[in-house]
Amino acid sequence: MSQRSRSRSKSHKGFGFLGVLKVLILLVCILLVSLGGILATYTISTLKDSPDIDPKNYRKVLSETSGVYDKDDQLVERLVQNEYLEFVPLSQIPESMQKAAVAIEDERFYKHSGVDFRRVVSALIHDIKTRSLDQGASTISMQLAKNLYTSHDKTFGRKLKDIYNAYRLENELSKPEILEGYLNSASYSKGTVGVQAAAKTFFNKDVSELSLAESALIAGVTQYPTKYTPFTVEAISPEDDLSTIELSLTPQKEPHDVTEDEARWAKYFYENEKIDVYDYSQILSGKYTMGKAVFNPKSKERQEVVLYKMKQLGYISPQEYDQAMGQPIEIALGTRKTKGLSSYYVDAVKDEVLEILKAQGHSNEEANDLLYNGGLHIATSLDLDMQNKLQNVVSKDRYFAGNHTDKHGLPQPQVGSVILDQSTGQVRALIGGRGIAGNNILNRAKNPRQPGSSIKPISVYMTALNNGITAGDAYNDSPISKSRRTPYAPKNSTGYQGWTTVRKLVVNSSNVGSYLVGRSIGQNDDDSWQKIVDNLQNIGITSLVLSDKDPKYNDFNPSALCLGGMKYGISPLEMAGGFSAIANQGQYIKPTFVDSITSSIGEKLYEADRTPKEVMSKQNAYILTNILEDVVRRGTGTYANLPGFHEAGKTGTTNRKRDSWFVGYTPYYTCSVWIGNDDNTPLRDYSRMAARLWRAIMTDVHQGLEDKEFEKPDGLYRKYISGAGYTEIFVEGTSPKNTNKLYRPKPKDEDEDKDKKEDRKKRSDNNNNNDKNSRKSSKKSRSQRDNNNN
Repeated sequence: MSQRSRSRSKSHKGFGFLGVLKVLILLVCILLVSLGGILATYTISTLKDSPDIDPKNYRKVLSETSGVYDKDDQLVERLVQNEYLEFVPLSQIPESMQKAAVAIEDERFYKHSGVDFRRVVSALIHDIKTRSLDQGASTISMQLAKNLYTSHDKTFGRKLKDIYNAYRLENELSKPEILEGYLNSASYSKGTVGVQAAAKTFFNKDVSELSLAESALIAGVTQYPTKYTPFTVEAISPEDDLSTIELSLTPQKEPHDVTEDEARWAKYFYENEKIDVYDYSQILSGKYTMGKAVFNPKSKERQEVVLYKMKQLGYISPQEYDQAMGQPIEIALGTRKTKGLSSYYVDAVKDEVLEILKAQGHSNEEANDLLYNGGLHIATSLDLDMQNKLQNVVSKDRYFAGNHTDKHGLPQPQVGSVILDQSTGQVRALIGGRGIAGNNILNRAKNPRQPGSSIKPISVYMTALNNGITAGDAYNDSPISKSRRTPYAPKNSTGYQGWTTVRKLVVNSSNVGSYLVGRSIGQNDDDSWQKIVDNLQNIGITSLVLSDKDPKYNDFNPSALCLGGMKYGISPLEMAGGFSAIANQGQYIKPTFVDSITSSIGEKLYEADRTPKEVMSKQNAYILTNILEDVVRRGTGTYANLPGFHEAGKTGTTNRKRDSWFVGYTPYYTCSVWIGNDDNTPLRDYSRMAARLWRAIMTDVHQGLEDKEFEKPDGLYRKYISGAGYTEIFVEGTSPKNTNKLYRPKPKDEDEDKDKKEDRKKRSDNNNNNDKNSRKSSKKSRSQRDNNNN
């Protein structure tokens, strides 16, 4: 090959390599530009939604608590979780506390302008390696921005907003102002926000009195509050000296059975003024558990890290370090003087807000922090006028037969009542008890109790109509005996009707009828009970006990599902929700208290979704409503009759006269009423008490409203049932079953038949006697006849 050819070959080869390299570089540049463009677009779109802030106003934002507002946007209550929450100026915070916070949270705080890029790079490498967001490299300025303006969400979008707002804070505030804001807004576990609350909660002293050791302990909590909290809670044991215990009360999701020891301890703490009557009643009801606060050694380990960092940075001398390391830490829980009493409605609002925030990804502690310290605007469905009317009626002792005060000073019988707008699911008013109110109190409107016969419309009869049974179907309402075919044999307290229709079974509140209709819904008993369970859960009933572990306390049985004899029962709130589906033409909307939640800077955090769910047809809902109208007009619910208004509803009582219920509705509102003694002792006038109270409540609620009929849908027809003697309503395409049985003679009570047979036998014996003794005097004969008739 010639020299010229070799040169051309080399040149071509070299050009090819360089060309490929250039293409790769070009592609990398294009990729970087694209990624940069995407990042820039994401950043711009994220920051564009960032609300405008006023850094100079940080003290007001920090002092602003969340507010609950009624349906007309009128403030109902400011929420205060901890009475120790108090803004303190930097001048009142010890230098040891200030330096401890800077040392452990942001050692270059006084050098950067809002973001510590050295920490950012280090944290970014760690997060990429671990594929997490564990290390956020947040400066004190960024943390203050988060506490004031964003949230605890671990997202890049939130981090971008924090960085942006941190620069804005640094631009308008001095370093001391930023540090002051941070120390007053940081979370220190156990629901404490700010150093003042932490000092009083954990050491029962003002923040200005904190020692170096205590300051370092508190400063170390913020990195991981649940791990480094200054104390944990352990169970109290019989060997403990109650006089030395730092008592801590913990709310329970489900009530538990209170032991004799717990009752004794609660009495001791109450008599020695460590708890008040509200806490005492909550403990005895099993809603609170008592524990003792024990120093957490993890917090000591973290405190030592903080002290070492302070010494390393020259904030404290070696002598101060040694002294603080050796100082014993003694936890002294603060004793609150006030309880921050609140209405039952607002308590229910707070519960719902916490559920919403946790569903959005917040931890329990973060949700509590936002609720009480986030400056939230919580718009609710509360009708303040209706709430006042409800409370006014319930406050009158005349509606509570056997009115008395129990050993805890609480009025009995107690009450739970809910009023909601069935067309929207909005709870307009609620009462959870009488004579007392407030957080940490048993809210009887949300507390399950056995519903008795008031469950029948939403369990048996709603399910029956949904599965092809009609209001004109005939069943034999007669005494039944246990057998292999009928293992359960309920009895009626309202007499027996013989063969009769479903309508009359409901109106007369027949237990036998409810059982017979219930078991006829499915192909067999288990199928029937399952369909009823599915229906109850479909309309928001959450308190059914369906575990197979202990059949004795299982609600998967006819006593629970057909007659309301459940282990826990159903709350007045969920009962109202179930009946509201019938009132709303078969459309169920879960009862809610919160309409919307807005942040302190105007960002919409939540808006209620009240999309209805069809749980029965309009036609069947109208038929069931029409039957329940008869219950009030001429059945067991006549004491609830509301003059001048169309209404429908159902009574309910339980064994041993423990519970009195009435749940009903008009075309406007649905209302549930439960009355009972907290200790489950029998009621006086139990069969009428709830109905009478319901009538009084709804009379006031409907003042100024015009009567209107329940809306009748298309697709219905009427048919005369000759054996029943009335015209029934049916869905087009359906017809009654077993109506031929209605012509049969009415069966008599078995005991009555037995008595009649005995009477006939006696009369026969007497006649024979009279024939044999016909010669006896007429006076003696008359005397004998009189004796035979007794």
